[in-house]
Amino acid sequence: MKQGLSKREKILIFSAALIALFYLAIQFAILPLISRYNIGIAERDRLAAEKSAVEFDISSRPIIENQNQTAIERFEEIKQEYPLLIPNEEIVNTLTDLCLRNGLRPTMLNIVPPDAPRRGSNQPETPVSPLFTVITANMNVTGAYSSLLNLLDEVESLQYMRITNLGYSAGRRADSESEDSITLTFELTYINPQ
Repeated sequence: MKQGLSKREKILIFSAALIALFYLAIQFAILPLISRYNIGIAERDRLAAEKSAVEFDISSRPIIENQNQTAIERFEEIKQEYPLLIPNEEIVNTLTDLCLRNGLRPTMLNIVPPDAPRRGSNQPETPVSPLFTVITANMNVTGAYSSLLNLLDEVESLQYMRITNLGYSAGRRADSESEDSITLTFELTYINPQ
């Protein structure tokens, strides 16, 4: 004898089928759509950020080019204030002439190589830049105090040269033209030849 399904069983089967259909719709239709939607939103935001960056680059290009041109012009001005690197013999002649012109007589001159260790260190001196070389020269001179002041004034007017250390020992004579002993350390900055 065949019995049909009762009303209650039919409702349960229908409800289970409806729940299964609803679950399958969420699992295989709605969740993938939400995932693709989120990926699409993230991609849209990324592309909008790239577009903004490109627009900023395009709009800021004239400003950057202007700043670059200004920097090039300023560098060319600075280069005019510094001489090209010369051999050590010419540096010796330059410093000797400078001292003699100001009434000081050189007794000793020592040029420190740019790659020599700094005083009190075993590390070589670091270069200022690939464009410039800094030469250090130690010099002993004799002469009057007034001649030293003249030398200091002249060195101060030169952009590429400065005195980093000065030692002074007064002579034994009481007059103003005594033979004072002076120790100078010059720092000369030259442009490297290209």
